[in-house]
Amino acid sequence: MYFYVDESGHTGPNLFDPDQPMLYYGVLSSQVNIDFLAEEHLQKLRRQAQVPRLHANELGNGGLVPLIEGLVAIQRRLDFRFDLYRVAKPDHAIICFFDQVFDHGNNPAITWSGYWTPMRYVLLLKLASLFDEDLAKRAWEARIEIDDAKAEAALASVCVDLRSRVGELPDARSRQLISDVLTWAESNPSEIYYNTKSKKDRLQVTPNIIGFQSVMHGIASRLKKQRKKEAAIIVD
Repeated sequence: MYFYVDESGHTGPNLFDPDQPMLYYGVLSSQVNIDFLAEEHLQKLRRQAQVPRLHANELGNGGLVPLIEGLVAIQRRLDFRFDLYRVAKPDHAIICFFDQVFDHGNNPAITWSGYWTPMRYVLLLKLASLFDEDLAKRAWEARIEIDDAKAEAALASVCVDLRSRVGELPDARSRQLISDVLTWAESNPSEIYYNTKSKKDRLQVTPNIIGFQSVMHGIASRLKKQRKKEAAIIVD
């Protein structure tokens, strides 16, 4: 099978661009070589749009809408499929905070069941409700800070502010557990291993890594379902 991958909304480590809050990956999958079989039809569409190539970033919605009928015709003729993956970048900052601070291997204040069972998702949602945009930004800045001392001080500060909001949670057990975890992290920030150590490491925690993992999982699922092997994976 042939797979064609592209992304939209890439802003690197800047997760809080108000104009691009989402990172998207689109994957077109086909049992035939679309580059070869669709070329003639695409040439007609390029002439229609009067452009050397068809690209949404250049054409915009106004340029794409007149081409929809032709693009749908290609899809029907070649019978390819399209998968879309999305990462909400501001949410990614909060999830990264949870994964490090509430990791049972890093923080002894979290129960085993609170991190290693589906209960983690309940705790994550409750914790997320305590964040506002400013706190999420500070948590993320500490996550990608290379200087350990600065990152640990920033992490402790975020924990202090979150702990001051724990009383907003409706149930006593969540208040106790989340407060205990934050208190321990605040007192032992160096034990959380929260921040990245280099610019290269910083790239490993960006939303692109999460999104592309989903892309590869989706490709593997397509191959398994069709009982095929990959002929090419083309990343734009």
